[in-house]
Amino acid sequence: MGVKICLGLPTNRGIKPKTAQSLLEMVLSTPANFHAVVSTKGYNTAENRNWITAKAFQAGCTHLLLLDDDMVYTPDGINKLLAHKKEIVGAKYSVRRIVEDKSINHEVIEYGDDRSETDLFKCQALGGGLLLIDLSIIPKMKTPLFWYKVLDIGMVEMSNDWWFCERAREAGYDVWCDPTIKLGHIGEYEY
Repeated sequence: MGVKICLGLPTNRGIKPKTAQSLLEMVLSTPANFHAVVSTKGYNTAENRNWITAKAFQAGCTHLLLLDDDMVYTPDGINKLLAHKKEIVGAKYSVRRIVEDKSINHEVIEYGDDRSETDLFKCQALGGGLLLIDLSIIPKMKTPLFWYKVLDIGMVEMSNDWWFCERAREAGYDVWCDPTIKLGHIGEYEY
């Protein structure tokens, strides 16, 4: 069976034009079969990502590529992730805000001890802006696959994508980061 990738995009606010353009360029440069699921019905991103995962299985996909509606992708992104042949592999990216203190790490990633800027490395968690998951691991994981850890005061302590990475590690799978994939995170700025 060949590679069939479900492009999983949760959105309740619409897709940015730069995201659509770069996503199309990335897909057109990748020799794989694709199935697309855009989820707009869930109350939150976790619910949408759980639904997308179910739809990926129903479509007979081998992989799920989590995407966000506010990213700018490079044309070689999917090809690089597939070449690693890992169960979970993705790219790092910055949060959408202006950072005054440049000494603080504001990337959507939790690093391990062997962080690299040029080579694939294992990490604790990655954001779901560009995260490739081999669907064969999903039946071995606890559900819900995507959810949140919430503090007693109601604030989110852990996002749904980091929740997924924690569940994967509990099931014995590593999370890998390819630091050579450059992503843009589209935000708003008041001038």
